[in-house]
Amino acid sequence: MTKYIYKCLEENCTDTTEYRYRGLCRSCTQYVQGEPVVPILRTKHNADGSLFQAQSNTSAIGKPITRKQMQAQAQNESAYRKHKTQMRKMRQARRLNPETFVVPDEPVEADCCATNSCEPDCEPKMDLTNIGESVGEEE
Repeated sequence: MTKYIYKCLEENCTDTTEYRYRGLCRSCTQYVQGEPVVPILRTKHNADGSLFQAQSNTSAIGKPITRKQMQAQAQNESAYRKHKTQMRKMRQARRLNPETFVVPDEPVEADCCATNSCEPDCEPKMDLTNIGESVGEEE
């Protein structure tokens, strides 16, 4: 939270103390029998001593959304909630049965190759050639 200080801005003011509360400047305010006749208020400053400037909230107020926009927003939020629920259930299932989510290390071959009924000229469905440059040592 930002701290604010209050100081008097009158030219001939002799009070140089910084106050943490708003009030009247005691050296500039004119009193008659203990009652202030000409009250001089202290002004709000930032903690570094610069004059405080309030920001306007006019930019925050926009046009109201239409019924169609409200429905689209509700639909997006519903889809997002469903997605989050689905992801949570998948993570939970992975924790409970990690062996069902294991990815095999060897590449999957054609169906005939898996059953050993393969002919000599059979080509696997997956292309296993290297693409691009090698990451390791240069050739």
